[in-house]
Amino acid sequence: MSAGRLAPVRSTRCWPAPGGMWSYDTWGAHGRPVILLHSVLFDRAMWWPIAADLRTEATMIAVDLPGHGTSPGRGRYDPEALVADLAHLLHGLGTTRAPVVVGHGGAAGLAELFAVRFAAHALVTVDAVASSGFAAPVGVDQVWRYLAAMSADSLPPSYRGLVTAAADPALLAGYLDCVTAGRPGPGEPQATCQRLEIRSQRPGAEELAAVAPWRRVVYQVPGRFAHLADVPRFVADLRSVLLPAYSPRSRQS
Repeated sequence: MSAGRLAPVRSTRCWPAPGGMWSYDTWGAHGRPVILLHSVLFDRAMWWPIAADLRTEATMIAVDLPGHGTSPGRGRYDPEALVADLAHLLHGLGTTRAPVVVGHGGAAGLAELFAVRFAAHALVTVDAVASSGFAAPVGVDQVWRYLAAMSADSLPPSYRGLVTAAADPALLAGYLDCVTAGRPGPGEPQATCQRLEIRSQRPGAEELAAVAPWRRVVYQVPGRFAHLADVPRFVADLRSVLLPAYSPRSRQS
């Protein structure tokens, strides 16, 4: 939470989705809903500073994906089932406005799939993981490479405790299909809402080729937690998509 704000009013709840129980936090109860999806092997705590700062402007919802945090695991993590559960959750909260969907790291694909399958006001991805860095077979070595690439140690000390990871090869393997879930194949629909891609560093050639032209913002900070490396800037960028749609022309900065 940025300096000068009141202490956040955070409510922690559980919701029995069709596919199983989800744990989630909410801040505020007005304005457009913003649903926050953490990266694979982490949990919803990574979004707390962002949600605290925006709670007076939107309904902030940070979920624990199944198998993470306090959401129980499942036998299978099917991307279609997960985004359907998220849609049910939003409906159960009584939201009537299309949400902003934010996905970090390995959950960026789920965020895009939600924006393809359901009405979304905006889609925001943060340090999306390239498919080549997140593939089968998954063992302990790959888990540690994945976590090392995220580089949580580069964060300000006050935020490092918010990105505690579970080094679980089975969980990482279970979410492989979710990484590329929203990337359309030939003839498949794409998300037509506002789209914003946020990166800690400028993406490589493979990552540039993997996505359509988006409005892209590069923070030039270490690690892969842009939203925690520069909280005020990320809050401002997220606030910008709560406003009326910007020009669809791709922009880089």
